[in-house]
Amino acid sequence: MKGRRTFDEWREPPADFGQVLFDCTDPAVNARRYYRVSWEPTLLDEGAVVRTYGRKGRWKRVAVTPFPSLEVAWPFIRATIRTRLRHGYRVVGSV
Repeated sequence: MKGRRTFDEWREPPADFGQVLFDCTDPAVNARRYYRVSWEPTLLDEGAVVRTYGRKGRWKRVAVTPFPSLEVAWPFIRATIRTRLRHGYRVVGSV
């Protein structure tokens, strides 16, 4: 499933999961932020959750957390999705 999803739709990892892109724009408080959480292959483990975030048009920050499989990483990814949605972000894309 691509596009916007509700949090309940993220119970299980989609078979083709690659990334979720979030956006938080609020001109009233000068907020122009983005957040991306993705599942990427690595050399030592099956993959890693890569979180890229920051202010649009500025330096980005990257955090990498290795996991043995997407199924093991899914609770971490789901918690990240829940936190971003609670903090006012909206899902603008997913693959």
